[in-house]
Amino acid sequence: MELIDNRETTIAVLPFQIIGRTENISPIIRGFTDDLIVNFSKFIGLSVVSQYSSLGIKDIYDSESISRLGADYLITGSFRSTENGFRISVQLIRTKDNKVVFAGNHDETLETLLNTQDTITQQMVSVLQKQIQHDLLSYSYKKESVELVAYENWLMGMEEVKKGTIESDLKAREYFESALKINPSFARAYTGISLTYFNEWSCQLWDRWELSQKGAHDYALKAIELDENDYVSLSVLGRTYLYLGDYKKSEHLLRKSLRMNPSDADNLILVSNCFVWLGYLEEAEQLYHKARNLNPLQPEAYLLSGLLIYFEKGLYAKALEFGEKVSNLGIWTDFTAFLAATCYHLGEYDSMRDYWKKYLSIFKVNINKGKEPTDQEAIEWQKVVNPNKGKTNLQPFWDFILGKEKREVKSSSLSTASTYKGAFIDQGEFWELQYNNQIITIKDSKGLHDIAKLLQQPEEEFYCIDLMGAILMASGTKMIDDKAKSEYKQKVQALQIAISDAEEMGLYEKAEQDKEKLDALIDQLSQTVGIANKTRKTGSSIEKARAAVTWRIRNTIKKIEKIHPQLAKHLSNSIKTGSYCSYKPEISHEWTF
Repeated sequence: MELIDNRETTIAVLPFQIIGRTENISPIIRGFTDDLIVNFSKFIGLSVVSQYSSLGIKDIYDSESISRLGADYLITGSFRSTENGFRISVQLIRTKDNKVVFAGNHDETLETLLNTQDTITQQMVSVLQKQIQHDLLSYSYKKESVELVAYENWLMGMEEVKKGTIESDLKAREYFESALKINPSFARAYTGISLTYFNEWSCQLWDRWELSQKGAHDYALKAIELDENDYVSLSVLGRTYLYLGDYKKSEHLLRKSLRMNPSDADNLILVSNCFVWLGYLEEAEQLYHKARNLNPLQPEAYLLSGLLIYFEKGLYAKALEFGEKVSNLGIWTDFTAFLAATCYHLGEYDSMRDYWKKYLSIFKVNINKGKEPTDQEAIEWQKVVNPNKGKTNLQPFWDFILGKEKREVKSSSLSTASTYKGAFIDQGEFWELQYNNQIITIKDSKGLHDIAKLLQQPEEEFYCIDLMGAILMASGTKMIDDKAKSEYKQKVQALQIAISDAEEMGLYEKAEQDKEKLDALIDQLSQTVGIANKTRKTGSSIEKARAAVTWRIRNTIKKIEKIHPQLAKHLSNSIKTGSYCSYKPEISHEWTF
């Protein structure tokens, strides 16, 4: 399907309303909506909002919740009892103007219900094709022909799987086994049993780790034998092969799972985690963001995956920010070990020790059967449950804990600094800034390097050309030519469109990033274009250096202000910009670099 303004078309399937007495078929109705979501998610170019966001909306008039979904189209409908069965009403609604693009009715019996799902899917896709005026390329999909009772058992089993408890997994297994007694070729039932073992394995029931892993693996294989395109079983197998060390086969299965269904949020997260361990960090981050976008009403649902990705990317401040939002410290047995490792890389050693103690305590209960573990035991186990193909940023932390790396550790790191002390520490992609007992991190920029140079030599005046780091011509020149001015304006328009699209899709973080880029671009353009859109001239290119250095210092202070107003205020009052730049604080400050 063609992209809307260069992006995928997004739909949300809202719960079908039950009108009249339908107690005997309500499980099928719940499954009906779930199946529609799965069917639509198999089409390339079509993104489907996760059921965990869409199924919570009970009223079509709940405009606030619907707008947060960020969908281009809504699919909604109802079941109404009739004398011979029931009538299914369905509508396709365009969200930008609430126009009903398509509406239809289907009079069905229980026996014909399953085929109706396929009919509705094809109808909606056909309408979307015409609406967007582009061909829709899709992977073929086919619902298995199974007896209704077997299908009902599968639905009941999936309801239990979603509860995520050991008891519900065992109950779900009974439903799936009942379905297989009725239809031994029902691939989905094998997938369901695989998921019950996968839940146990993922929930870290370590006393039966090997049994759960083998169950997830073997039943997923059986499902694939019957349906080679079962994307859930493909991803489960991909993960089990990863733990078995067969990285090539693992990657093949995971990528095939994505091809079969690129829009199931939970499956995207499973594959994302595996890609981290395989070393594909950029792809893992892309899948993570897509999963969050497809589950907009539960933005905190995938925090652990965010922590894992940004830790291995070396963005430790961001990883810690994600980790500190998780309320249940025991959600992963080694979750607090990751927090400890993150604090190690940030130099926050007191917090590192606290988190490591919590990890040992959780490890003692969950893994070591109540016996006090050694650091070596806890680390060796963590290596097993994080099957990294290559290097991991956990390694330096493990070496430190085991005494293989010596690092000077102060009791409270930088947190003991007084009011008139601070730090500007370049950590590569990010800087750590400390002032007035508050530590922040901020993305690297030229302005930070300028400020650090000024702080290193208080009272010293630096010529703007020295800070600019370039040899500039002294002759008068235009600050910007007509071609460059046109390119600037095109970039401004492109960013404005990108911001609008991001806001429509609920990608608020991306919208904020693009707004910052737009502000910077407009500032640069305003410095070079004067009244009546005429290009300014400068007596010498020294003026260009002065303007550039001034802008990047002031822009950096503006960014600092958002997260540390006190530091920003001090820098703004103490730094002078112009042809000569300097740092002249009213009270002497001691800075660490």
